[in-house]
Amino acid sequence: MLLALAWQDHAVIVLYLVVLVAMGVHFARKQTSGSEYFLAGRSVPWFALGLSIMATLMSSLTYLSEPGEVWLSGITTIVAKWIAILTEMVVVLLVIIPFLMRFRFTSVYEYLEYRFGRGPRRLAVALFLCLIVSWMRFVVLAMSWTVSRVTGVPLAVVTATVGVTGTVYTMVGGMRAVIWKEVLQVGLMLGGCLVCIGYVLTHDTNADWLAKSDEYRRTVDPGGSSLTWFPADAFERISVAGVAATMFVWHLCTHLGNQMVVQRYFSSSDVRAARRSFATAACASLLVNTLLVVAGLALVSFYLAGHGAAWFDPYKLPKRDADLIFPMFMVNELPPGLAGAVLVAVLSAAVSTLDSGVNAIATVISVEAKKSESVRFAKRVTLVAGLCITAAAYALNLLVKDRNILEMMPRSFNCFLVPLGGMFFLGFFVPRCGPKAAMVASAAGLLTAISLAYSRELYGIADDRGRPLSFTLILPVTFAVLLVVGLLGSLVNRSRPEQTAGLTWFTRRDRPKIPDHLVA
Repeated sequence: MLLALAWQDHAVIVLYLVVLVAMGVHFARKQTSGSEYFLAGRSVPWFALGLSIMATLMSSLTYLSEPGEVWLSGITTIVAKWIAILTEMVVVLLVIIPFLMRFRFTSVYEYLEYRFGRGPRRLAVALFLCLIVSWMRFVVLAMSWTVSRVTGVPLAVVTATVGVTGTVYTMVGGMRAVIWKEVLQVGLMLGGCLVCIGYVLTHDTNADWLAKSDEYRRTVDPGGSSLTWFPADAFERISVAGVAATMFVWHLCTHLGNQMVVQRYFSSSDVRAARRSFATAACASLLVNTLLVVAGLALVSFYLAGHGAAWFDPYKLPKRDADLIFPMFMVNELPPGLAGAVLVAVLSAAVSTLDSGVNAIATVISVEAKKSESVRFAKRVTLVAGLCITAAAYALNLLVKDRNILEMMPRSFNCFLVPLGGMFFLGFFVPRCGPKAAMVASAAGLLTAISLAYSRELYGIADDRGRPLSFTLILPVTFAVLLVVGLLGSLVNRSRPEQTAGLTWFTRRDRPKIPDHLVA
C-alpha cells in the first residue's frame, strides 16, 4: 500500500458523491414522461450534449491509460487519435448524423426492425447488452482496482461506492441528470490534467519532455521509439497506423450502433444541433486526450529527474502497472485536498460511463418491452442493471492478468462492437443486403473478433518472444471480414423493396414505410 489519502481528500470525494445524488434529486422533479426520462424532452443544448458524448466515450479507462501508455509507446497513441478523429469527423458529420436524425426513434435498434426485420433487431439488442455490461463492469473494475491500489481502500468498498452512487442518481434523475453531470465531469477531467501538469512544471524546470520520453524509451527498449508509424510485423504491439485504424473503426461503429451515443443525438432538437454536439465532442476529446499525453510526458520527466524515487523505479515498470502511474502521482505528490480533487476526476470518469450505460440499458429494454412511457419500469431496470454491473465488476478481477487497460479494451468488450455497428453499416450502405446476410455477417464478425483477441490462448499463435497478435488488428480485421461476408451474403439474401425505401443512404430520398410519427 502506498500513501493513504488524507482526511481532506476523503472530504472532497464525499462532497462530490453528495453533489451527484443531489443533482439526481433535482432533475427528478422534471420527469413527466418517458420522453423526458430517456431523451430529456429532446431539448438539451447542443454544447451540453457534445460534452456529454465526449465524457461518455472517454471513461476512466482512457483517463488512466493515456498517461500510462506514454511510458510504453511515447506519443504514438495521440498522433493516431488525431488522425482517426479528424477523419471520422467527415463521415459522422456528413453522413451518419444527417441520416439517423431523419428518424424519431427512442432506441436506435428500432431502425434495424424496419430495415431487416425482428431477428436482426433482437440480435443487435443482445450484442448491445453484452457490449455495455462488459464495458461497464470493466470501467468500474479498472477504476476501483486503481484507486484501491494507490490509496489502500479495499477494492470492494471502492467498487460498491462507485456502482451504487452512479446507479442511484441515474435512476432518480434520468437522462437530463446524466447529461449535466457529464458536463461537470469534463471540467473535472480538464482540471485534473492541468493541475498535474502545473505541479510538474513547478518542480521540474527541464521542459523538454519529449526528449526525456525518447531517452527513456531507448533505455528500456533499445529498438523502441516515442513515435512508431508502422508495425514491423503482426505482433508489433502498437503503431500509429494500427491505433488510427482501430480508433477509426471504433468511432464509426460506436456512432452507428451504440445506443449510449446515438441516444444523445436523438436528445437534440434537430440535425444542426446534433452536428454541433458531435463537433463539440470531437474537439473536447482531442483536447483532453492531448492534455493526458502531455501529463504522461511530464511524469516521465518528473520521475527520471529522481522525484518520488523512494517508491517508484521507472526502469522496473511492469506493463500492467503503467496505468497506476497517474493516480499514484496524485496521491503521493499532490498536497492533501488537491490530491482528492484530482482523484475525483478519475472517479467522475468512471461514474459517467456507468450512468450512461445503465441509462441506455433501461432505454433499450423499456422500448423492447413496449414500456417506453413507463418511468417506473425504467427506474427498476436502471437499478437492477447498475447493481448487476457492480457485482460483475468485482468478479472480473481475474481476467485482466498482466495486460494493461489499453490492450484489454479491444480484447474484451469491444469484441461485440463491430458485430453490432457492422449491421448498421450494412443496413445504411449495402441496399442489397438482406436480414439473413446481415445476421451471418455479424456472427462472422463476432467469431473473428474473439479469435483474434485470444489467438494465443485458443490457437497458440505467438511470435518467438511469446507476444500475441497486436490488439490493434482486432477491430479493423473484424470489420473487413464482416463487410466481405455481408457483401457475399447479399448475393444470396436480398432485401425486399419495403426494407430499403428511405432506409439506406442511397434510397434516403424515398418515403420509408414506417409510422409517420417516427419520421422527422
